Formats: sequence, structure tokens, C-alpha cells
Amino acid sequence: MADDNKKTEAQTPQTSNLPATYASGLFSMGQAELLTFVVPLWAVLQGAEPAEIGILVGARSALTFFLAIHGGALMDRLGTRRVMLFFTAMTGLVAAAYPFLPWLAVMIVLQMLIGYSSNMTWIGAQTLIAQVTGGDASRIGTFSFYSRIGTIFAPLLMGLLWDLAGPQISFLGITAWSSCMFFAVLRIENPQKAETVVGKIAWRDLLPKMSDYTGSLKLAVLPAVAFTLAISFTRHATNAAESSFLIVYLKNLGYTGTLIGSLFSFAEIFNGLGSLGVRFLRGLSTAWLMIGFTASSIVLLALTPVFGSVFFLLGLAHSLRRLSEGIVQPLMFALQARAVPREVQGSIVGLRVTNNRLASIVTPIIMGYVVQWFGLDNGFYVMGALLLAICAWLAVSVAKFELDRL
Repeated sequence: MADDNKKTEAQTPQTSNLPATYASGLFSMGQAELLTFVVPLWAVLQGAEPAEIGILVGARSALTFFLAIHGGALMDRLGTRRVMLFFTAMTGLVAAAYPFLPWLAVMIVLQMLIGYSSNMTWIGAQTLIAQVTGGDASRIGTFSFYSRIGTIFAPLLMGLLWDLAGPQISFLGITAWSSCMFFAVLRIENPQKAETVVGKIAWRDLLPKMSDYTGSLKLAVLPAVAFTLAISFTRHATNAAESSFLIVYLKNLGYTGTLIGSLFSFAEIFNGLGSLGVRFLRGLSTAWLMIGFTASSIVLLALTPVFGSVFFLLGLAHSLRRLSEGIVQPLMFALQARAVPREVQGSIVGLRVTNNRLASIVTPIIMGYVVQWFGLDNGFYVMGALLLAICAWLAVSVAKFELDRL
């Protein structure tokens, strides 16, 4: 009975917090796009070599991989809103420091700090929407849609700022963007119970604890959590394969940077529409929907060499792939949110982000060897077959353990 009460409580929506929570999703996702755009360009201006730029880009994920679970646990312990406000402010301050510290070693440190702080704001936004909606898939779909608005418009705004105002002011643009997110989060009433959140903070509360990691890993024993982690890993592995070699493939075909950029921006619109469309899928099995649309995303990426010579077909396939991903994301968030109580929503998001970072690290390495052995075109087919094998295993698991009831 107590478990039922916890579940009911976790699923109670807090509608007054929804607008500001949607805004936090928009600004946190858009912030990642701002950093992706401006840092490599700034490194080129400083005379960085390609390998050094690669190190800079990779450094953004380093702390997140090791500390995402700790960050999620901090939100459960200290309060999601309070922790998110801190890391939002930290992101803005670190961004403003870039123009004054143009040395590679220092920039790597800045990248590690801003990568962790900005990822923490996205972890916070995901935690907030889970706490505020209680796992309502349609509302989480709306949240995902607003988040995609950030990914569509942030690079365009940063490009204009870079061209019209200059590189140094571009970093202040990130600070201004973070300020908007700060005030959006400030408007959110604490969605957690007062007794579940530490009031006065001691320095020991900020340190990583082994119990946080073991507690988060124990959540993976829950069937719904284990299933969503597997789906999330496969989904991010697909994206990592795309970001590693799709752009290289398109460049080899002779497509211009403008065409490639337009393809990605246009496809993001379909990602957002897919998230909004989740509300029309009520009553269907969440587990089978996630497997089906994840598999379709993999197939559409694997068929890139088939569509590659016709830009329209390539754009259509990529847009449909993003549509599939847009449907899966809110279903995944909602299923995890319903699987655990409100007081551990941060921990479950931290566990998922760690899982995703592992996929982002492992997949490019595997695909690199696959492409080296089989060639670029065949590399898409081989990776597609490997990822589809994971989907097949998940389908067997759903059928065997009746996870379609989740």
C-alpha cells in the first residue's frame, strides 16, 4: 500500500510549474548547441591543431561521465531547483572567461567545467519535468518539443552574433542565454517535499558518495529502468555513429557545409513534432513503441548509402529518423519517471546520462574499426546490423517478461 501511495504521489502533476519547466528545457538544450558551435571556431582562431580541437570537444564529456550520478543524487538531496540554479550560474560565468584565457591547457579545463555544468542543467531540466509531471508522457512530449526549439534556433542566433558582434561577444551571448535560463528556473516552485531536501548545506553534502553510485546502480534492477537504459544506450549509439561518420560521408559526396547544416536543422523540426505526437499514441504499449521507433531510426541511418546520392531522399530519411527519435525520448523519460519515486528522479536521470555518455564514447571507436575493415558505405550496414541485434534482444525480453505492461 505504501508503494502505491508513493507511485500515486510521483505521478501527481504540478501544472503551475509547467511553463517555466518547459523554458528550462529550451534553454538547457539550446545551451549545448551554443557551446558546440562557438568553442571549435574559437580554438581555430587561437591556432589550435585538429587533434587539439578534438581534445577540446571531447573534454566536455569527461567530468559528466564520472559525475553525472553524483549530480543527480545532489538534486535529490539538496533540491533540483537549487542545484540547477548553481550550475546555470556557473555555466554563464565560465563562458564569460573564455576570451580572457585563450591558452589550450586552460581551455581544456574550462571545457571540462562548462561541459559538466551545462550537462547538469540538462540533467536538472529532465529531473524537473519528471517531478513536475509525475511521468505524464504527453506533457513530457511537450517539454521535448520546447527543448528542440532551443537546438534549432540557438546555432542560428550564435552564428549571427559571431558574424555581427565578434567572437568575444559570442561568449557573452552564452552568458546571456544562461541568465535567461536562471530566471526561468527561479520561477519554479520547489517540486520536492521539504522533508526530502537538505536545508542547510555542509561541505560534506557536496562531495561524491559511494552510496549515491550504489543506490543509482541498484535502480537498474527495476525492469522498467533496465529496459529504458538499454533503449537509451542504443539510441545514443545510433546518434554517435551518425555524428562520427555521417558528416564525413556527406562531405565525401560533395555536399556543401550549408546543405549539410540545413539538413540537420530541418530534421530537428521533425524531432520536435515526434515528441508532440506522443499524445496521440496513448493506449499503445510503451515498450513496443520504443523498440519499434528505435529500430526504424537505426534502419534509416543504415540505409544512408542507398539514399546518399539523392539529397531529397537523404533529407527525407534523416527527417523520418529524427521523427522516430522524437517519439522515443518522451516515452523513455515518462517510463523512467513512473518507475521510481519523486525523491530519486535526479538519481535516475544521472544514471541514464552516464549510460548515454558510455554509448557516446564506445560507439565511435567501434564504428571507426568497422569502417577501417569494411569501408565507409559498408560501415553503415554493419553498425546497423549490430544495433538492430540489440533491438531484437530487447523485443525478446519484452515478449518473455511481459514488459509491454509497463
